[in-house]
Amino acid sequence: RAATGQTLPVSHDLACYDAIRFLRLQPPREVESAIDAIRDVDGEIEKYTIKGRVQFSQNKGKQARVGKINMDADWQSCLLVLMGDDYEATTILKADKTVLDGIMADKPANKRGAMTVAQFHKVSDVVWQAQSDA
Repeated sequence: RAATGQTLPVSHDLACYDAIRFLRLQPPREVESAIDAIRDVDGEIEKYTIKGRVQFSQNKGKQARVGKINMDADWQSCLLVLMGDDYEATTILKADKTVLDGIMADKPANKRGAMTVAQFHKVSDVVWQAQSDA
């Protein structure tokens, strides 16, 4: 990124890797639309869709957007992995599909599935936070 000035197109892959590693999830056994990770809890499979967002320090204060969320897919929770300038995960947020569905239902059809990081943060819980070096 420093050499090209362009954002690297790897944030989704890194977000999936970090969410699976830090939250002890598993990759899905079969490819399924918008399902990036699963957790088997006593035979019940929880399905997750994962979004990633790099928050560059020079863009502080700008409204960062979450990539479009596929509300038609069969997942229960959405994880948003926030990363710093170095593409290292800093925070993982979790929002239930029912909560997100309620928000998306109020949006016009062309905006459905889109939201800002701030909006996602308001309706989610922090499920992982990087340890500070302080």
